[in-house]
Amino acid sequence: MEQLADLERRGLTRRPPAISRRHGVCYHLNDRPVVGFCSNDYLGLANHPELCHPTIAPSGATASRLVCGDLPEHRSVETRLAALAGSEDAVLFPSGFQLNVSVLGALIQPSEPVHSDALNHASLIDGLRLSRANVDILLHGCAPVPAPACWWVTEALFSMDGDYADPAAMRSHLAADGCLYLDEAHSFGLFTHQGRVTGHAGAHQVQPTALIATLGKAFGCSGAFVAASAVVCQWIRGTARSFVFSTGTSPLLAVQLHRAIDLVEGPEGNTRRQRLWKNVERLAMRLGMPNHRSPIFSVILGSNDHALALSSRLLERGWHVQAIRPPTVPVGTSRLRVTVTSAHASDQIDAFASDLRSLL
Repeated sequence: MEQLADLERRGLTRRPPAISRRHGVCYHLNDRPVVGFCSNDYLGLANHPELCHPTIAPSGATASRLVCGDLPEHRSVETRLAALAGSEDAVLFPSGFQLNVSVLGALIQPSEPVHSDALNHASLIDGLRLSRANVDILLHGCAPVPAPACWWVTEALFSMDGDYADPAAMRSHLAADGCLYLDEAHSFGLFTHQGRVTGHAGAHQVQPTALIATLGKAFGCSGAFVAASAVVCQWIRGTARSFVFSTGTSPLLAVQLHRAIDLVEGPEGNTRRQRLWKNVERLAMRLGMPNHRSPIFSVILGSNDHALALSSRLLERGWHVQAIRPPTVPVGTSRLRVTVTSAHASDQIDAFASDLRSLL
């Protein structure tokens, strides 16, 4: 609040202008008709009839949302995403990587102490490097000693290992007035709590300071969002560099996201989640991993050659599982990263597990 007030005093507060009813360079700004001279729609294609059905949305935002690219489609989907995350507000970004490398630098000050899991995603690592924070690398799966105003940056479901951050440790950290930056890229939308679609944190009644989720996984589209308090989101819109200096997300994507949220929240989403978790359990049992509880199965082989060879031999039998090697994973932990979905049939899971076990 103090930093926002300081920006206000210095005349540096920035908010996206509320654009509506756009037709080419003519649109309404705060319900007043205007002609725009600040967009980057150089060839005037954003409203071309072959790119945009008039009853759906424009294909392009035409500029940064802080210039003239903030449209009703963006604002309405952000409202829905905030409700989905149980937060006051949300900010939409084109990708999770773009979000993390920018938002971390906006929220964390240079030299500020931060705890970061050793196996965090590259986007989190790069975002912390750009923030110039004083980063303490935690052993994977370890939680920091709770302390006021100290950030803990972690994934909820780790994308390469398929294990989860400890929800009890997250609650303790927040109870001590610590700040939690939680990346739910691989878990948001896979869980429910009291009838509401959520992620790993929500399923365990944890409300992070900043919750990050991508929309190209469970939601089948693309993009990402950060959900937080209204004050935090206002700060992000004015200071996160990839939001300030990038053309806004396509309004067409925002419209698609509304439909994706409908599906994920509705009966079809419930059916698909139930099928997913049955498939997770089935593959876990077939692979002799009865306690495994995520859609990501990490088969660590050690050397790059072993991972590549096993991937190749599986491909010969009709299974595509990509070999994952450094720098995506630490040296000496090359692996197959197996994922199961609700779309897999039981006989496919059984046959794959049989071939994988025989080759191992």
